[in-house]
Amino acid sequence: MANKNLTDPFIRNLKPPKKRTEIYDNLITGLAIRVTPTGHKSFVYRYRIKDKVKRFTIGSFPKMGLSTAREEAKKLWFDISNGIDPLAEKKKQKSKPDPTLFNELAQEFKEKYLPTLREKTQKEYKRIVDNELVPALGDLPIKEVSKHEIISMLDDKAFEDGSPTMANRMRARLSKMYAFAVGRGLAEYNPVSTIPTYQEGENKRDRYYTEKEIKKLWEAFENQDEPARSIFKLLLLTGQRKGETSRMRWECPQGDLWTIPAEDAKGKRPHDVPLPPAAIDILKEIKSQKKKSDYVFESPVIEGEPIQELKRVVEKIRKESKVKDFRPHDLRRTAATYMAKLGIDRTVLGKILNHKGLAGDGQVTAIYDRHSYMEEKRNALELWAKHLVKILSGKKKSKSFKIE
Repeated sequence: MANKNLTDPFIRNLKPPKKRTEIYDNLITGLAIRVTPTGHKSFVYRYRIKDKVKRFTIGSFPKMGLSTAREEAKKLWFDISNGIDPLAEKKKQKSKPDPTLFNELAQEFKEKYLPTLREKTQKEYKRIVDNELVPALGDLPIKEVSKHEIISMLDDKAFEDGSPTMANRMRARLSKMYAFAVGRGLAEYNPVSTIPTYQEGENKRDRYYTEKEIKKLWEAFENQDEPARSIFKLLLLTGQRKGETSRMRWECPQGDLWTIPAEDAKGKRPHDVPLPPAAIDILKEIKSQKKKSDYVFESPVIEGEPIQELKRVVEKIRKESKVKDFRPHDLRRTAATYMAKLGIDRTVLGKILNHKGLAGDGQVTAIYDRHSYMEEKRNALELWAKHLVKILSGKKKSKSFKIE
């Protein structure tokens, strides 16, 4: 066995040998760097337990550096000195069944609990579970979902999206799911039970941004990485909801029309959004990056999934723009407010925002609702986009807000 005072540069410059080679560290007894003919390098720890010599793979180089490998080797020595065989422990961990993931709990909950409810209640539960809870918690083991993570998710809905009522509904459904999990032995306790509800009256906002704030926010958007940069721009240009926008698939925008499918839209009905030229340019810019994803705004963390976490970016925008109370949902209100100032009819605004009460949808048929006001919506959004360009270019706002 070759021995050497190992260093990171020495390991980095090792050439692939003709056969697998181990070079042992003079500083930590038993620690070696293993090099294969393919050039792969990994740290291993050689030890003896019950008269048997074994080797435990610690990690690959350069993902793991030498100093870290030495610390891990010290921990292994301590365990072995106390009669613990690291290889045997590793095998035990592999043989253990994976902990139930939240999306697995959601599936079992829908199959075994929802059928006990009224049909209308089942649909409401399923909508919140599938559209709100699973996207946020789906890949996490249910025993590892912390109270802090749940509060963060609910705060985003209540404060960032401006929907305290929905946050309370999400909390109620999640609590019911954990009660179900506890009853079936899948979880030890319900982490939602001690989380308070949101005071809906105190959380209502009427905040929209001044022209000066819009300029500062847009400059901050420009400084962000994709896809966050384009999401915030599109939210301001179109006035749509953050959740529906972030889940946009490439198949949904066709030419200058973006159709939000029923499964993504609030109210579970398709919603057509005419895209002004500025919005189309944003989508073309993203398309030019040629990323292979079904989603326009793909998560930078989870490949093949839409972006979900924007909280850190929101904090950066607040600091850079000096708009300390910035919230994504206020972009929607800002777009609506300026369109109203530009003389856009209240009903047309309701159609653009897909806001049932504002649009008076209870008085029209579903077919008429889907296809009516298309030209009015298109004119309104293009008028707002042109006005936004004036704001960003620093031109003085016109004396009149009448439609030209």
